[in-house]
Amino acid sequence: MNRKRTSIEFVRFWASISILLFHFGSFYLEEGHYFPLSFIFVEFFFLVSGFFMMMHITERENPLAPPFYVWRKIKGFFPPLAIAFFVQYIIFTLSNGLSSWTEVLRNLFHFKWEFLLLHAAGFIQDPQFGRDYLMGQTWYLSAMVIALIIAYPLALHFRKFFLYTVCPLAVILIYAFLIQTMGTLNVGNEYVGFVLAAILRGFAGTCMGALSYCAYRAMKAQDFCLRYKPFVTGIEVGSYVAVASLFFRGRNMSAQDSLFYVLCFAVFVILGCLDQTAVSRFLNGHGTRALTFLGDYSLYLYLCHWNVVMGLKYFLPGWMGLPAFAVYLPVVLLYALALMAFDRKRKGSKPVVILCLVLIATACCVPYIP
Repeated sequence: MNRKRTSIEFVRFWASISILLFHFGSFYLEEGHYFPLSFIFVEFFFLVSGFFMMMHITERENPLAPPFYVWRKIKGFFPPLAIAFFVQYIIFTLSNGLSSWTEVLRNLFHFKWEFLLLHAAGFIQDPQFGRDYLMGQTWYLSAMVIALIIAYPLALHFRKFFLYTVCPLAVILIYAFLIQTMGTLNVGNEYVGFVLAAILRGFAGTCMGALSYCAYRAMKAQDFCLRYKPFVTGIEVGSYVAVASLFFRGRNMSAQDSLFYVLCFAVFVILGCLDQTAVSRFLNGHGTRALTFLGDYSLYLYLCHWNVVMGLKYFLPGWMGLPAFAVYLPVVLLYALALMAFDRKRKGSKPVVILCLVLIATACCVPYIP
């Protein structure tokens, strides 16, 4: 892991924890006032994707062709996603009382677009969680992939036009449109005409990441952080404090206020890569092995936590907040750790295929369990 990116891994872990807390409050407790603005951390993931997309195109002598770049992104998370997908399908089979293995397989085929990461492409009419999506967090992965399919070729072949025309317009117009029409950035499965809002949100976040990379390059060339160190340090510290305040002040803020935190995420990524300010230098130079591990671990937390949320809803419905959370958090942490260990130790795709087939067979057996 490059030293200059370790602080970004810290924020990646922070973002994953925030999202799993948000989904616990929203979908298990069904109380929207628990961590109400934590949904905005998804924008951090989009922004990081766009930032490193531009870094790859600009700094690599021979950038990958678009299909290979997108495939490289997908294969990094798809094996553990597939496992979490079929675990979720077992929970779906239990909670919906499917009566035969043919019904199990027929319903499984219904979720084909989600498995193929195309459910944000608009192929499902009026999509709803639990009916057309198995997992509430996979819309982000679908939107990220589709946004890259659009943005990467533009950035690769029309770089100046993409950076100086497409990106500013997309960031301003899409974010403004979502705020004005939806009242929030917390949109995923709502249609705007024939376009799913998730794609718009993903493309805007990717463009924001590309613009952040431009700012990073300009600041690096001008030694901006060294020339204006007190000012930049104040911006950095203020951004960390502002994002941390989401956990305490979120109930008193409107959903529109969440847009401000996209700027804070840009600060984290830009200054983290520049590695010239107090917080970034500390995070990039201390506990780097632990932070690198947490950054990698964040993917598995993001993929696993929905299984546990829905499992709690089925097996332990109606628990109060603190007792349920005392079960939820340890189970998520251990489950994600186990999936991470499996993913790291496997050799090739065969173990993943075998495990997925076992999970499908288990789902088919559910209707016959007394």
